[in-house]
Amino acid sequence: MARALLGYVGSRSDQVLLVQIAQLRRRIDELESEVADLRATARMDLDLHSVLDGGALDGELGRIAEAPEPALA
Repeated sequence: MARALLGYVGSRSDQVLLVQIAQLRRRIDELESEVADLRATARMDLDLHSVLDGGALDGELGRIAEAPEPALA
């Protein structure tokens, strides 16, 4: 009741915050969608390159992984 007497209910600053929160949530949704699109594009590009290379990249990575590494002193 004290808050109502002080003008707390429906204050202008609360309304402004609600509008800003709604805008930020929309922007977050847009950015998440953009990230998902970029990830899908990157995956397709990677798949395309692996097909065009004929698996050469996989062979190279396998060769590197099997190469002996010098022991650290």
